[in-house]
Amino acid sequence: MRSLTQSSRDGYRWLRALERTLLLTAALCLSWYGWRMLEIQLEQARATEEVQHAIDTAAPADIAPGGEGIVPPVGGIIGQLTIPKLGLSAPVKAGEAADVLDFSVGYLRDTPLPWMPGNSAFAAHRDRLFRSLEYIAPGDEINLSTTHGPLHYRVLKTFIVKPDEVWVLDPIPNVNLTLITCYPFYYVGHAPSRFIVQAQKQ
Repeated sequence: MRSLTQSSRDGYRWLRALERTLLLTAALCLSWYGWRMLEIQLEQARATEEVQHAIDTAAPADIAPGGEGIVPPVGGIIGQLTIPKLGLSAPVKAGEAADVLDFSVGYLRDTPLPWMPGNSAFAAHRDRLFRSLEYIAPGDEINLSTTHGPLHYRVLKTFIVKPDEVWVLDPIPNVNLTLITCYPFYYVGHAPSRFIVQAQKQ
């Protein structure tokens, strides 16, 4: 009887220790996540200020003839993307590197610049800046402030493709802007599909 009682006590202590360990681990994970989200928000705000300053201080005289077609380096400023219906406003920078997509919408540098003719493509994380794209619909307004002036678009359609369906980046009649993010929006891990928004310049 004594050994059974001792065994029960030992088991109880072990369970209590495990409980405390799991609670501590959960608290540390939540703290790290909270700190990371704060860091991302602060960096997004800084990037927005940087982009807005570049737009506000840009002048046509600063653009050399033919310079409007020069693709900025990775991290270079493209503009500020806003979708009024979604309450989305985000800085756009060139490239798909982690340090770009962590805090900004990334302009895919192999596609035409937004102020040039063609189909310009932007990408962002589905669990951050492009989370609200799940609510976008044909007819919605998209605005892009740039150092080359403001641009306005209207959503034509949305659809889902596989990651290797890169034809969405090709020149497409009436499509001047393509937004890309992973899909499904609430999928855990590497999402199997891509959510596409096609828009036409107004």
